Amino acid sequence: MFLVGMVSFFVGAILSAFILYVYFLKKETAAKEELSKLRAKIDFSESLQDIIKRDFVQLAQETIKNEQEDLRKQNREALEEKILPLKNELGEFKNKVEKFNLSGVENTTKIVEQILNLEKNNKVIAQEAKNLTEALTKNQNIKGAYGENLLDTLLQSCGMEEGIHYSKQLVTTSSNLKDEEIHTIRPDIVINLPNKRHIIIDSKVTLTSYLDCIEDESKIKDFKTEVKKRISDLANKNYQNADNLWQPDFVLMYMPIEASLKILYEDLDLINFAYKSKIIIVGTSSLLTTIKLVDQLFAQQKQCESVNNIVKAGTNLYETFVQFCEDLIDVQKRFDDVNKKLNTTINRFRRGNKNKPSLFSQVETLRDFGINTPKEIPANLLEEVELGDNLEGVFTND
Repeated sequence: MFLVGMVSFFVGAILSAFILYVYFLKKETAAKEELSKLRAKIDFSESLQDIIKRDFVQLAQETIKNEQEDLRKQNREALEEKILPLKNELGEFKNKVEKFNLSGVENTTKIVEQILNLEKNNKVIAQEAKNLTEALTKNQNIKGAYGENLLDTLLQSCGMEEGIHYSKQLVTTSSNLKDEEIHTIRPDIVINLPNKRHIIIDSKVTLTSYLDCIEDESKIKDFKTEVKKRISDLANKNYQNADNLWQPDFVLMYMPIEASLKILYEDLDLINFAYKSKIIIVGTSSLLTTIKLVDQLFAQQKQCESVNNIVKAGTNLYETFVQFCEDLIDVQKRFDDVNKKLNTTINRFRRGNKNKPSLFSQVETLRDFGINTPKEIPANLLEEVELGDNLEGVFTND
């Protein structure tokens, strides 16, 4: 019994083991198949990855290549857009440079010609200056004319007109202080002042001695001596007492060389000598101040004349207006008289009596004889009044 049980146990165990073996064998076989499938999937996945990777790389390369080509194309177009204007501008710049070079050659030629002409003109000017210097230092008439022309130009530059504001070389007479006889005199310039007053200006050019003292300071004394002699000559002509001229008790001696005045005004004795001789030495700047003063005097005179003309015109206007007012009053009186006579005449036609109606009423009766017209005699004229009634003012506005 025990043995049967042991056999049954072993048989069951072996059967169970066999069953387990078969089961695990199937499991192993299924696992191997599954593993084989997984390996096949893995191999397929790997091959697929290789294909995808290869295709992706190829696609990426093609994409990059296309992008690079597009980028190159865009860059090329952008560069062409930017380079083309620059190319055109460079072409224009090249043409301008070529033209400039050509014009530069022409300008250089012209400049050389102008320099030659300038050099030639400088020689001519230098020669003319030399001739002018010699003339002003050696010819007394030319020196006098030169000073007079300077004075004339100076006065005209200040807006003065010859024949109106000043006169040149006015011929008159005066007693000479040197011999006390009457001589004909011709002042260089006579400036006209308001109220028929005058100022005499005489030009003196001391160029020779001035140039000498500029080169050699030891000759300043000679220059002052010459100026003193000119002062004495001018004082002897006694311009202050010239006929037909009314002027202050002094004469202006114009010296056109402005720098020489500094030397003269440093010598008080020379200035006092000129003052005692009734001579005032002036240069261009001081003469301009004098002319400005004259302009102000003329302006004041013109202003006074304008004020007088305005007052005169106002007086005439006022008197004319008063006369106009008087005429208006006279016209008003005349109208009043005419109106009074008109009322009297009209009232005469309106007057009537019981036996004889007024003229207006008699004319109105003509309508009874077949006169057909829309016009009528005004009603107030048809009103009859008795003789003797006061009808004055019937036709007034009141």
